[in-house]
Amino acid sequence: MKKLFTLCIALLSVTAWAQDYMFVHTATAASLSADLTYIDNPLLNGNPGAQLVFSHVWNPPGSIGVYNDHRTGLYYDSVEGKWGIYNEDATNMVEDSSYFVYVEQGTEIFQHIADAGNQGSDPSYTVLNHPDINGNPEAQVVASTYYNPNSSRNDFNYGTWYDGANWNLYTEDASSIQFGDAFLVAINSPSTVAYRHVAAAGTVVSNWTNISHPLLDGNSDARFVFFHNWGESGQTSNVVINKTMGAWYTGTNWAIYNEDGTSFSTDAEFDLLIFDPSLGTNDLNIAQVSLAPNPVSSSTTVTATETIKQIAISNVLGQIVKVINGTGTQQTIDLSSLSSGQYFASVTTETGSQVIKLLKQ
Repeated sequence: MKKLFTLCIALLSVTAWAQDYMFVHTATAASLSADLTYIDNPLLNGNPGAQLVFSHVWNPPGSIGVYNDHRTGLYYDSVEGKWGIYNEDATNMVEDSSYFVYVEQGTEIFQHIADAGNQGSDPSYTVLNHPDINGNPEAQVVASTYYNPNSSRNDFNYGTWYDGANWNLYTEDASSIQFGDAFLVAINSPSTVAYRHVAAAGTVVSNWTNISHPLLDGNSDARFVFFHNWGESGQTSNVVINKTMGAWYTGTNWAIYNEDGTSFSTDAEFDLLIFDPSLGTNDLNIAQVSLAPNPVSSSTTVTATETIKQIAISNVLGQIVKVINGTGTQQTIDLSSLSSGQYFASVTTETGSQVIKLLKQ
């Protein structure tokens, strides 16, 4: 269970709610702004340091079923103080299209930025580096493109593949990945139930593949995010799918489908991270947490009632500018290299995380 705290400039918070960490966002007329739909959710509002991924869903409960055959990404609007989902090709967002959104519960989502140092054996690959998935071909990986760090539109379909040591993101059409392109990457963790689905011949119908899992079967309220997994070289899963895909509920099963209506590829594999209500919701609680001094001239100290695992500092654009690994209940942060302005400290402990707003003088 993650405990989320939204604090004002120095400490605190006493308001309480319960909020699912995986939820449905629908692009209503009120949420639309050209190619973007704003997400209004207390886990994300005013939180540029949030880590999240998403997948398109055709017909969540209450929806008539809406396609969006455009590649989509994540964006944080510092003026509105909200996250949004946008069409990478800059076409207007499809009204009433819906998305499963998964918000990080601890440290299971990380930011990856493509650069020369992590380019794979081909320019269309970028190598992921995370201790929980390195050397693990059975890991599940789900990624979303992310505009903010370098103002980069990334209009490609992506999949993952395992090179024998590391997981890679790759473009399905073999286009070169541009240095600076950013991704938010979710991996399997205790926060979700991980599952690998194979689109075997018996599961494929027209443009979709039916999924069978105890948390999904007969459950129209289920939620999950997914990503195409090419696998390791030499496997039957070595299928390239240069398609925009979504999830839909058939009436008895959940399925993954091609948005353009073309026939679905057999033997393709997909990694799913499934929401399990029994794992709990985000509960806002009162905690003894402080950051002082604030405003900050050069350094400040975060104090918590439990061990601090990590502190990530982000600016109002959502760009992570500094990461500090903690070892105890108190951690001093040197911010002397940062320009004056407003920042957010995302403090992760053993049981959750919280965001503290700070001002650098």
